[in-house]
Amino acid sequence: MSSSKSSHSQPDGQFDQPIEERTDEHATLSDAQPLAAQLPRPITLIINTRSRRGKAMFDEAVTAVKGAGIPIAEAHAVKDKAASERLLRREVEAGAQTVILGGGDGTLSGCAGHLVNTPVAMAVLPLGTGNTLARSLGIPLDLSGAAQTIAQGHIETMDVGRVNGRTFLNSVTLGLSAEIAHALDGDIKKRLGLLAWPVVGGRVLWRHRALRLKISSAERSFSVRTHQLVISNGRYIAGPVAAAPDASVQDSCLRVFALGNAKRRSLAVNTLRLLLGRHVDYDESRYFATRALRVQSALRAVDADVDGEINEKTPLDLEVLPGALRVVVPRGFEAESV
Repeated sequence: MSSSKSSHSQPDGQFDQPIEERTDEHATLSDAQPLAAQLPRPITLIINTRSRRGKAMFDEAVTAVKGAGIPIAEAHAVKDKAASERLLRREVEAGAQTVILGGGDGTLSGCAGHLVNTPVAMAVLPLGTGNTLARSLGIPLDLSGAAQTIAQGHIETMDVGRVNGRTFLNSVTLGLSAEIAHALDGDIKKRLGLLAWPVVGGRVLWRHRALRLKISSAERSFSVRTHQLVISNGRYIAGPVAAAPDASVQDSCLRVFALGNAKRRSLAVNTLRLLLGRHVDYDESRYFATRALRVQSALRAVDADVDGEINEKTPLDLEVLPGALRVVVPRGFEAESV
């Protein structure tokens, strides 16, 4: 894998580590028809090849983007999430105005943190397992459809969440899902996709102990024993599972709810209610919307799953930043109904 030769200059001494990437020699799309005239330029394409489909799909992604007529200046394949973020910072500082990111939700969330409250727009090629953000933005899950949507779409703003200063786009969860995320490995996710979660979840559930949590916000303050707490920012929290019937990436609030009480039967019943979109009406869910909250654990520090990555522990201070990220969405985009 060779180093890329960016058409933009790199500031001296900007990075402590080399960027793991390669640039396709045919990826500069000067021969593409400029159909995406509404996208600010220069446009950069970054693909995380460690996401579920990234390595196998890099060439196909470049072809799809070229076929859609998007005049990208650079196309890069990187080896991991950290390299994606380093390359993104470099390209933005060098003048990129639109960044097309191909990867899973963890990659997108990490990269979005560097674009919050900037004029740079983010477009999404869904290459992960759940592709939750793509669903919340109405982006087709196939590469050709996603590329065409980017070419024909327009830019709007979306809300982002912050947890202990870290950006998240979809959700923060505590409890069973965090333990499942610990148990998942890359091979299982690549082989089973979304099915990896229930398969591994069945093994984890029998030994999982309910959490004792304290939730504090301007709207509500209470203590709860539960196997799962969810704080969502987008319309969807995991693949096609919606946070609430009216949730969206433009509603300027976080949705908070528990999946039942300390009993496993309650967890099962309330998970079914969530899948059916009926959880908001039940007292056991403790459902409410807020712009900021604090989550504390009574007995010990508890891991938090942030957009699929275990990288925070309680206590958690969470807030929503309305309209803080510019994103490419389809024509006729309606955030509450995608």
